[in-house]
Amino acid sequence: RPRFLVEVGSFKGGSSIRIASALMRDLAQPAQPEDKACLVCIDTFLGDAAMWLNKQATGRSSLLLKDGCPQLYMQFMVNTAKYADVIVPFPIASLCGLRALQHLAADGRTPLVDFLYLDSAHLSGETKLEITEAFRLLRPGGILLGDDLDWPAVEADLSSFLADAADAESASQSADDELLNALPGAFFFAAGGYWVVEAQPRQWMLRKPSRQTEAREELKAEILAAEMGEKPAEFLAATAEDQEAMAVYQQGIAKLEMGDTAEGSRLLKVAAKM
Repeated sequence: RPRFLVEVGSFKGGSSIRIASALMRDLAQPAQPEDKACLVCIDTFLGDAAMWLNKQATGRSSLLLKDGCPQLYMQFMVNTAKYADVIVPFPIASLCGLRALQHLAADGRTPLVDFLYLDSAHLSGETKLEITEAFRLLRPGGILLGDDLDWPAVEADLSSFLADAADAESASQSADDELLNALPGAFFFAAGGYWVVEAQPRQWMLRKPSRQTEAREELKAEILAAEMGEKPAEFLAATAEDQEAMAVYQQGIAKLEMGDTAEGSRLLKVAAKM
């Protein structure tokens, strides 16, 4: 049973309500008395560029502007009030929200995600970033469901993500997955290497492989690599002052290696302030 779920791109709460409603039906017959569920809804609640540029059928009116500020968050809260015991709104940009949840999960303060619904970016490059960060947040066996497969940029970025992950087999999908085969309208698209859900609009789906690894430790390593780079760049001493500070820093390191902790620490502090 999914217990920790995330939605990225909640808008006014339509899909949030459908997910929360299913959760509450499930909670009506809990497997354990202490069973609880949570749906974190990530959205800036500020609309997207198409809304602001009046390119959608509803135009800028969908932003519910008041004194120039969108009222989407307040509308979301009203629409989802019935599900307040399940829904936790997180008003933040998609990538920032996903990375924050990664840190919480890596530290053991929240679970890894059972199910994540992605309906946010639809632009080339940005969609791939969101897929990458969302997939990283899943527990082994967790499911990532994305909307709007028929958008060219979405399908292209999904394929690019899977191609990058193919060598490490970190996202390889199986046509024999019993759980996904049992879902109504779902089928494995062998040419693309992902699952498709027949809906309006059509959706795509990935399941994180269940591997015999420590998931939280793996997540910590992925976070570090994402934030620092696979090979962190050396400090660039661009000015005479930088070069002087680097020289003092190296002196401090040498003192530490010689066992002179007090002097080495002092020099490092001096270098940091230069």
